Amino acid sequence: MSAGREPREPAAGHTVIGRGTVLEGVLKMEHSLRIEGTVKGELVASSSLVVSPQGELEAGLIEVGEAVISGRVTGKLRARVRVYVSAGAVFHGSVETPQLVIEEGAVFVQASPPARSG
Repeated sequence: MSAGREPREPAAGHTVIGRGTVLEGVLKMEHSLRIEGTVKGELVASSSLVVSPQGELEAGLIEVGEAVISGRVTGKLRARVRVYVSAGAVFHGSVETPQLVIEEGAVFVQASPPARSG
């Protein structure tokens, strides 16, 4: 990934979930998050999310400013600015964002909305 594709890091802080780390639960933060390990649960970050090539995120709901995905993500992703899915990344779920970029070589599987009854 070229340097221009990673979101700029805010001065307020940056959290890294390192390789070999498994975190389960609800994460809420005012700054950016980089996942190099595994996160399962729910994620709300007002800034950026970066899922590195070895990172995995499985969440019912993911709300961020912007997301750069190079690893594996499963869930409902809402990004206020954009979502960038790199070559080699695997995304399975739904996306709500004003700008979606999917590189050639990425796997993107859009989840079907639930069936309406009635």
